[in-house]
Amino acid sequence: MSSLHWFAPAPAQVSSQRLSLDFDLRSADLFYRELVVPELGRIWFARQLSWPVAALALHKDLAGVGSNPPKPTAICHGIEALACKLEYDADSDQATRSRRILGSRAFGRDDQWEVWSFQRLRQATNYVRNTHRQAATRALGVDGGLGFARGRRFDLLELEPVGRALADAFLDQCVGKGGTSLRKWLMGWLDGDRDVSGWPKTLRQGLSPEHGTDAERSLVRSRLLGTATVASQKRQRLAEAVGRAEAMRDVERDVVVRLREAGGREQADEILAARAFGALLDRARDAVASLTRAVEPAHGGVKLARLTNDSALARTIKDLRAAAKNYLEKANTAKVNEATSRAFAETVVAVDDSEAIRVLARRSGEVLGLATDSVVRGPLFRVVDTTDDATDFEDGAASIEPDRTGRSFRIANLHSLLRDVDRRGAR
Repeated sequence: MSSLHWFAPAPAQVSSQRLSLDFDLRSADLFYRELVVPELGRIWFARQLSWPVAALALHKDLAGVGSNPPKPTAICHGIEALACKLEYDADSDQATRSRRILGSRAFGRDDQWEVWSFQRLRQATNYVRNTHRQAATRALGVDGGLGFARGRRFDLLELEPVGRALADAFLDQCVGKGGTSLRKWLMGWLDGDRDVSGWPKTLRQGLSPEHGTDAERSLVRSRLLGTATVASQKRQRLAEAVGRAEAMRDVERDVVVRLREAGGREQADEILAARAFGALLDRARDAVASLTRAVEPAHGGVKLARLTNDSALARTIKDLRAAAKNYLEKANTAKVNEATSRAFAETVVAVDDSEAIRVLARRSGEVLGLATDSVVRGPLFRVVDTTDDATDFEDGAASIEPDRTGRSFRIANLHSLLRDVDRRGAR
């Protein structure tokens, strides 16, 4: 044993599915998303809610007849994978194909169209790891969500009456000759005795991310805008300001102005504070991008004294400092006191460039590291893209939702959901 040696892997040997540059401010980011659009989670179309409540209902139905059903998570991933694959198969034109489809990479690898069974589509290798179900779970709950189910973990959720009604609206659709319901068809598919290829267009539409029924939309709309809660009233005011036009209004020039005109000054100020926080994160990323470009040629690290003389890096730090000052001003106006983001902004404003570089290196998610008076490559080092060029999303729900970068703080998601559930025409 004494002759064996262990070595840490070189940076090039460390893999990461997705670079995380949240600067230790993830809790602040979630705080602002919830502040701007409460209880929505990451949903942006109705079927993101129909699929998981249907999975919970099917699991309970199967357990009630004495079988040993798969967990609701597996059922839901299988259903949404099948829905997305049928939609993918129906339109070969990438330009017109539904933007709500996940799994395009995996579906494209199945060139013989052999993967259709529940047992195979439930697997991440034949679909995606970051699913619509994961994006919707928060919005399902009674506590902090829209109230379709009660509980803490998805597999243990119990449907509320409105959740069961939504599941029934989805599962009671007729999807074939002889009045076959989607519920009956899916129970057979889960049991392994359904051939997808032999079923008509109604099956695709019954499952599709694009074709929620009127009953489903009505139920989702009622929970989104029709409950007598503070959060629902906040969503109602924002919905009026956002409207249902095809193109979303500019958040600061239009949505904020309309909110103020309608008497929602406090809510408008909160949105401006959130947007200023988003700009702070973006400028921090730009500074790290510049820092990685400065460090990349020197494998042994770069002295802080040399980095402070880098004009491109100094410019990004100046922009970061300006964004931090603006954020503190907007947060003060909105009377929002989120401690972690405020501390970060105050630090950036107070320190010189050398210390700002140290702060960024420490918060870079292992992209960079510190060694005495030098900045070195971290175990996850790479040259980071600037905010405008960032492409860190893998194939999953976050890569296709309207609020892809998070900088509308889910207002874009709300706009998309409103258009899906409330088709009263553009306003």
